[in-house]
Amino acid sequence: MTFENALKRIKTAFANVDASKLADMAVQVTLSDEDCGGTFYFKKEGSDLLVEGYDYRDNDAVIDIQRKSFMDILAGKTTLDVAIEKGTATVKGDFEKIDTLKVAIPKYVAPAKKPAAKKTEAPKNTEAKKTVKKPVAKRTVKKA
Repeated sequence: MTFENALKRIKTAFANVDASKLADMAVQVTLSDEDCGGTFYFKKEGSDLLVEGYDYRDNDAVIDIQRKSFMDILAGKTTLDVAIEKGTATVKGDFEKIDTLKVAIPKYVAPAKKPAAKKTEAPKNTEAKKTVKKPVAKRTVKKA
């Protein structure tokens, strides 16, 4: 996946983030993947959340993270704390502002599993099938 494709997906995922719950911040994010590494930032501006694909030098924090981990965070499947513990992310800067991500990102709710459909047995045939055995011909052996 290219960085441009990853950035499009990240922008779409940021649509689920409640910007009103974020602290006023600008955070630079560097994706550390070999195949789609790159830098972007997100910034709360009023009630909006801007996401752009370039360095933001006047930032409050810098996050270095793998793309999959970042997408899992935005989907609410994990947290930044867990990604740091796993070693897939590092953070430098204002941790109090970054901590507001926890309340701004909706928690992931797994789709409810549908109960397995009950197997219905085919109606039993009330008439028993009769099997007819063919008579086996007896062989007679003549003695010479």
